[in-house]
Amino acid sequence: MMKAFYLNLRVKIMFILGCYVLGILSMGFVSYDDLRTTEEKIEILELAYNLHNIILEARRYEKNFLLYNEEEAFLENKRYLAQALVTEKAILSRSGKLKFAPMLKELDGQIMAYTSDIEQLHRQKTSDTAEYTQIVDRLRDLGKQMTELTEKFVDFERNQIHTILTLLKRQLVLWATIAVALGIAMPLLMIFKIIKPLSIVKNATEDIALGRFKSIEVINTKDEIQQVMEAFNTMVRELERRQDQLVQSKKLSSIGTLTAGVAHQLNNPLNNISTSCQIAIDELAAGDTEFLRRMLKNIDQETLRARDVVKGLLEFSRVQEFALRPSHLSDVVKRSVRLVQSQIPADIEMVVRVPEDLMLPMDSQRMQEVFLNLIINAAQSIKGSGRISITAWTDEQTNEVLIDVHDTGQGIPEEIQGQLFDPFYTTKEEGQGTGLGLSVVYGIIQKHRGNITVESTPGKGASFLIRLPLLEY
Repeated sequence: MMKAFYLNLRVKIMFILGCYVLGILSMGFVSYDDLRTTEEKIEILELAYNLHNIILEARRYEKNFLLYNEEEAFLENKRYLAQALVTEKAILSRSGKLKFAPMLKELDGQIMAYTSDIEQLHRQKTSDTAEYTQIVDRLRDLGKQMTELTEKFVDFERNQIHTILTLLKRQLVLWATIAVALGIAMPLLMIFKIIKPLSIVKNATEDIALGRFKSIEVINTKDEIQQVMEAFNTMVRELERRQDQLVQSKKLSSIGTLTAGVAHQLNNPLNNISTSCQIAIDELAAGDTEFLRRMLKNIDQETLRARDVVKGLLEFSRVQEFALRPSHLSDVVKRSVRLVQSQIPADIEMVVRVPEDLMLPMDSQRMQEVFLNLIINAAQSIKGSGRISITAWTDEQTNEVLIDVHDTGQGIPEEIQGQLFDPFYTTKEEGQGTGLGLSVVYGIIQKHRGNITVESTPGKGASFLIRLPLLEY
């Protein structure tokens, strides 16, 4: 089976330019040849005019000779006839392939016969003879034929020039049309085969710079452009994989931070369980069934409470494929608050205003990572007492869910707000963070086809506004 043959981009461009240059050269060559032919025809036409005028002058002196028998008229007639022969030879020398060449040879014979007749009349002393009259009639008939023939020759050459000029006009229109068509086709070809695919790659790279990892549609150009687009999609898939690894590593680092808080949260129910057990053991001999039932019920509740704490940490740490599923936003927010509750100082108020029935397609585990990062960052920005609020509502016009995470902390300087979501950019002191948290948040929101923005005034806190679509794309 024969391997398909494809031209690379450089060969395509060179081929197109070569065709364009070849077309221009062909047009120039053909036009030059036609112009050269026209120039030759104009020269022949000028000679034809001269030949016709010479014949007319010769006939004028013929008339004077026949009427007045002037010697001078005879000599001038012969001189013009000689000029006619010279002019005729000059015309034939211009081109031996003239269509009018046979007629010129016929004219040559007529001039020779005309010369012979007028010389014969010049030799005769009397004009009263029948022979003289016969020669005069033949002479006049030859003169008429020569005049008509040269007129025909002039008309023929003039028509030839008009034909060439008409052809030149048509060629000019044709070549102009071809040049315009190529002039339009080449930029269009460049646009659709080169510029458009490259602009797609350019826009996609800008999306990547903003944290949006989207594959692009590969255009079947069979050249380097297609290879670049395929390589770009491979890079996007690798970046998505690395992004998932980054999210997981950030999550693991968060687990280390949360573990201390979880241990604190487990300490209270475990103490309650231990206390209830000791009381139940002490009162076991008394046989108070109702009292023992209350102690056992309290142990059961504290056990469930501890289980929920551990379950939340396990769910958060579990590695799962990204998947959008209809979920209650309030449940995700509450689990996040519960996991991070021990990290929030007692003098910071936590306020959650999320409708219980608000559902939207999302990956609950990753959205939990979003809220954990935002809540921890908000708590760290508050010095002393303050408040962190999470408020959610729906925008029916845009069919979106809006989530506002607001704190009353120190705020964010305006000059660095545009860099908050850049990887490894951080406002924290050395050793307090890597700067990956908000970058991961941005990436997760983008994977949900959403958007996150920040508004902050230094000294008056900060608000992170998340927009998520209600319908899955």
